[in-house]
Order: sequence, then structure tokens, then C-alpha cells
Amino acid sequence: SEMPAFPAEIGAAIEEGVKIETLYSPVKIHTVKGQVTAVDFVRNELGPVDASGRRSFIAVPGGEVIVPVDTLIVAIGEQLLPFNLDGSVGLEFTKAGTIVVDSENLQTVREGVFAGGDVVTGPNSVVNAIAAGKRAALMIDRYVKGEVLKMSYEPIRPTRYVEPLAIPDEVLAELRRVELPTITLEERRAGFTEVELCLSESDALNEAKRCFRCDLEFTKPL
Repeated sequence: SEMPAFPAEIGAAIEEGVKIETLYSPVKIHTVKGQVTAVDFVRNELGPVDASGRRSFIAVPGGEVIVPVDTLIVAIGEQLLPFNLDGSVGLEFTKAGTIVVDSENLQTVREGVFAGGDVVTGPNSVVNAIAAGKRAALMIDRYVKGEVLKMSYEPIRPTRYVEPLAIPDEVLAELRRVELPTITLEERRAGFTEVELCLSESDALNEAKRCFRCDLEFTKPL
């Protein structure tokens, strides 16, 4: 209930045999000659709602647990690493440590230097980081060519009108979203093969029937 944004991912992990322990916090890592051997955890319980609007965590007395491990992957939160001063001369930073850029062209206050991604926004999604990289590449190209550093937004609209299918309302009411087929659990556990497969031709046709045809307003002939 505290992680409503990830029900599919959690469900898939459990289905694949991943054991998820919630409300535990790591407090100490044990090593022998540089090799991790165990991690100390403390069990928590949900407390009252704090200033962030979420329930806080309270350690349970006597809830300490030692878990033997041979591999440890640390993935708790995200943060920005401090910049090397030699490479950041002339840049401007926010109080959070992110680089200040022009939101239109991603150029920093240092001439000819552009930045994007988490270093500008703070921890964010891969999609946003890739988009920033593409925009920065475009702006760098324009900078080198002496062109105006401004994005040009041109709407891409369909050029061909396709007559909507005449589907009875009772048929439309019965149409449901098609679930993508997936590889077997054994295959998912054995490697990093793409889990979701392609729709069959019949499923793709059924899914297309659910389209609201938002293009009709500006493609339908007068």
C-alpha cells in the first residue's frame, strides 16, 4: 500500500520467486577480507503520517536481524555525486547541487557547456534523461553552427483520413485491453531476455478497435 506506483513490478518479482521483505532497514554490513558476508537489518513498523504526507518508520525494539549474504546490491535512494572542481569552474549550482541551465536550450552559464539529465533535474526517470540528451545534442549542433539556440515545435499530424470502423456499441462495450503475452517463468529466471512478447495479429486488430480516434477532429474531410 506504500508503493502504489509499482504493483506490476512487485507482482512480477514475486511470481519469479523473489522474496520481498518490507519494513526492514539496513544498519551494518559485515565483511571478511573485503568480501561481504552479512548485513544487519532492523525491523520497522509504520508510524504516524509525517510532513511529507506519508507514514514514518519506527524501529521495533528487538527487531534486529542478521542476514548472511555473498552478494549485495545497494539500491536505496538516489543522490548526486559532488563535482570535481577542476571540471565545474564557471558553472552555477542550485542548493540541491544540480547544475543551473537555460530550460529552453540546456546551456549552462558557462559559454559552450550544456547539461541535462539527473545532473540538472535531480533523480529522475531514464526517459527524461534520454530526452534531455537528445535536446542537448541538438542544441550543441546548433551552437557549433552558430544557429539560434531555440527549440522549434512543429505539430506532427496525420496526413491521411481513415474511415472509422462501424462497430456496434454492444461489441465495443465488451472489448477489453489485451494483455501482452510473456515468456515462461523459467526463461525469465534464466537470463535477461525481453519478458513481454508481441501481440498476435488478431489481438492487435482487437486492440486497435478500442482506439478513440482522436485524429478525427483535424483529419476528417469537410
